[in-house]
Amino acid sequence: MLSSKIFRSNDTQGLKRISFREFGADGQVVEDGLLFEDESFSEEAVSTAQQDQSEQSPAHHQAAPADLGKQIEEAYLQGKEEGQQEIRLQFDSSLEMLAQGIEEVSRLRATLLQNSTQDMLRLVLSIARQVIHGEVSLNRELILTTIDKALRAAVRSDHYHIKVHPDDLALVTEKKPLFITSINGLESITVEGDPQIAQGGCLVESDLGAVDATIEGQLEEIRRTLLSTVEQG
Repeated sequence: MLSSKIFRSNDTQGLKRISFREFGADGQVVEDGLLFEDESFSEEAVSTAQQDQSEQSPAHHQAAPADLGKQIEEAYLQGKEEGQQEIRLQFDSSLEMLAQGIEEVSRLRATLLQNSTQDMLRLVLSIARQVIHGEVSLNRELILTTIDKALRAAVRSDHYHIKVHPDDLALVTEKKPLFITSINGLESITVEGDPQIAQGGCLVESDLGAVDATIEGQLEEIRRTLLSTVEQG
């Protein structure tokens, strides 16, 4: 049975180096040498070999981890930079989308407010119209109050021409003397029935101007007032 043994550096004294000779073509040992020769290991040779190995091996083993660590660090830094760049691109894209969303919401808000304002005005005017017509149908003498206010708002003149709805013509004609005596300097009033004038309203005209006291005129004034209030608010 073959056995092997590991010798330490300080156990090499007395060991021999064995070198086998080459065989010739005829199978005989080449005659210019012995079958083998022995050579004692010199401590100097062993020491030199060990020194060479100790000088080379640590450098080799130390260089490899250093290079590997450097490569790992470079790969980490590169990956980190690429990741940060990707995050910045995604963040910039998100900011741009957010800005576009805010701008769109602002436009929609302005549109909604405008539409809501117009809808509100239409609703208010519709209610006001119903209230006025309801009041006119219940109070036939409401036209007299309307004419009195229109005359007092008109530019002072000695003559006025008043247009009213045909259904109000008889009552206004009957009360015409009262209007003349109630306004200082007024000499005469003429009254005309006009189907384009809604019942309960009137249009007062003179050489110096006109006062629109029709129902539609009053509703338009209400609309302008409400719209101005909303815009200022």
